[in-house]
Amino acid sequence: MIIKYKMSDDGQMIITKDGEPDYELEEFYINFKQSMINFYKFHTFTRPINDWSNRLNSLQQKKNYKAIHKLIQKIISLYAIDLMRVCDTYNASILETNIKRFNRISDTLDGMEQISYDSNIVFVLFNIFKTLLKSQSTPEIEIIELFNQIDLYLIYEDFTKLITYSIDNNKLSILDKLFKYSQEILLQAMNIYDLTVDKVKFSDNNVISAKKFVELIPK
Repeated sequence: MIIKYKMSDDGQMIITKDGEPDYELEEFYINFKQSMINFYKFHTFTRPINDWSNRLNSLQQKKNYKAIHKLIQKIISLYAIDLMRVCDTYNASILETNIKRFNRISDTLDGMEQISYDSNIVFVLFNIFKTLLKSQSTPEIEIIELFNQIDLYLIYEDFTKLITYSIDNNKLSILDKLFKYSQEILLQAMNIYDLTVDKVKFSDNNVISAKKFVELIPK
């Protein structure tokens, strides 16, 4: 993306606004892009960061700001997947801060949706991931074992490991987040614990709590 600069009184180069609606997104992406570069240079896998930047430049030339916003959301989600896969606690914390900033910028732009931790499975998982990281009672090895198989959740929609871990370790907030995202995950949990439909009330508006679900499991 093209950014205009000027020199401050103390000789520092600072970004100046050029009147374009995506100015703050440009500034955000420049900093976010650098954090991705710093991460991937220490790993054997990478992402096509230059290709993404070229696509964003092309969209900017067309003044397609909604597409710019949506593409950045997609890039953030792919980066989040990689952080969870290798259990990078340091960069996950930086990404959490970046998501908060991205959402603040989204609030200032007409028709631009925030990143939701409820409606996108990648961010549902990232929410669970960062919650576990902040929990002093969760050993890092357990987090690694949960998320080094993240493709199983994303590709095959098999959440068995997260469901059983949540119940076995009394970390029911994990189950609450999964149930809130999808009733299909609730059905998986019912199959795992041999619960029939007549024991669980389904509703489009209300989601059974993990606490209530655990109470229904035969002892």
